[in-house]
Amino acid sequence: MKPCLKCSNMLTDDATYCHVCNTKQSEGFEAFETMVKPKDTFLKVLCILTIIVMGFNLLGLPFSIVALSGIGLEYSVWLIVLGALFSATKLTGAILMLKKKLIGLYIYTVVAILSIGLYLYTNLTINIPNLTSNLPEGPSLIISYVSMGVKIMFSITFIILYWLPVNRRLLS
Repeated sequence: MKPCLKCSNMLTDDATYCHVCNTKQSEGFEAFETMVKPKDTFLKVLCILTIIVMGFNLLGLPFSIVALSGIGLEYSVWLIVLGALFSATKLTGAILMLKKKLIGLYIYTVVAILSIGLYLYTNLTINIPNLTSNLPEGPSLIISYVSMGVKIMFSITFIILYWLPVNRRLLS
């Protein structure tokens, strides 16, 4: 036996309507059903990709030291330290998002925007002055700008993908 949802009259367990107040009895039982958890596969894939790429960025720092050694030791050290700091912070943001923490999204977004600024600053301050210097131009300059464009494109794409409602609502 179960009580009517409206008038509390006792009904049989299989009753769909109350014979006293004519209330449909299936109403309200949906609240007791388990809610389907939203799928977080897309967010997990984005976070894992970010973790892998930031890991490679951090592992590639020694090669950056060699590549930037031609622009002056003090300048290259600052660029490498900033790059390492940004990569480590994006890695932290991705790990926090993997744990469903909203603060990870904010951390990742701010640092990704700062990274875009660093890409632009690095390429404009290194390559533009070097157009007239004795450093090789041509293909290496084109590769540098293409590399910068790809980095910026991926950064913006990942920011947009992380902020999609399907991912944003999973974070708290």
